[in-house]
Amino acid sequence: MTADASQPPSVALGYLRALFDYLRLNRIAAETLLAGRRLDFDDREARIPEPEAAALFDHAATLLGDADLGLHVGEQIRPGHYGVLGYVAMACDTLGEALACQQRYQSLVLSLPPMRLNQEDEGLLLSWRSVPDASYRQLAEFNLSALLSFVRWITGLPLRPLRLDFIYPEPADTREQRRLFGCPLRYGESEYRLLIPQTWAGLPLIQPDPAMRALMDRLAGRQLQQLAQADDPVARARAQIARQLSDGVPELGRVAAQLQLSPRSLQRLLQEQGLSYSQLVEAVRRELAERYLAEPALDLTDLAFLLGYSEQSAFQRAYKRWTGQTPGEYRRQRAAG
Repeated sequence: MTADASQPPSVALGYLRALFDYLRLNRIAAETLLAGRRLDFDDREARIPEPEAAALFDHAATLLGDADLGLHVGEQIRPGHYGVLGYVAMACDTLGEALACQQRYQSLVLSLPPMRLNQEDEGLLLSWRSVPDASYRQLAEFNLSALLSFVRWITGLPLRPLRLDFIYPEPADTREQRRLFGCPLRYGESEYRLLIPQTWAGLPLIQPDPAMRALMDRLAGRQLQQLAQADDPVARARAQIARQLSDGVPELGRVAAQLQLSPRSLQRLLQEQGLSYSQLVEAVRRELAERYLAEPALDLTDLAFLLGYSEQSAFQRAYKRWTGQTPGEYRRQRAAG
């Protein structure tokens, strides 16, 4: 999925959590940066416009007096900050497969023009088109630093690229850029480009997990579909509920606020489709249960937790009410063909 030209570029809030985690390490409260704005970091797939994300990085750089803040935040990235994209990439066998996942699912984190991955005579070239705008420097350097740090994390190797191109003019002090990337740097280019050796594609990852990769791949694909359905408020409500069930069933008011609706407006939209909020929650749970039960790697205790049940027995009772059989019976029937 590529970025939708009709929608402004946006950044997933879970990805921006890296900035607030970094601020916390430096003993700066999130409220200091947000200046009264409320962001729900428990909503892992909520998004904010790219200009707002860039402004947050710029404000944080000023608060800390750190002209290289984006680089430093990116160094602290972990798979969880990338959400499902991070987990599917981490579970791949090789770095080449992980980069292909990054290309395929980038819009789950950044709805920008997609990363391109091309084989050149010099090596593998990762490139991104962007509007040349020096005011986005902190966010851009965060993205690049995070990508390289993530690559180093999932391979366990201190990898150094062959070259890195920036769209903005050369800063007065490039020592931190040279330290972090450890390669020749070029400025004032037409796009961001990261050149890496072709041998990187075959590097094994430290935590390959075919079962987890298959599960996360399907989840990422569904999240892409949900992004495409973003104009349907009921579909968006379903997606919000699905994302938050592992933390318990979200209240109607919270889901409505995440959709920028009043609780009454969400109830009215549901009623137009013949649904109550509790019926929507049950429908989401049932749909997810069918998907999760098809994954042998998930035991029933974990599955119940993912669906927001405090006890496995509560899930078993609900599933029997829906289908007339227990989850275990369904799995055995499915395994028998």
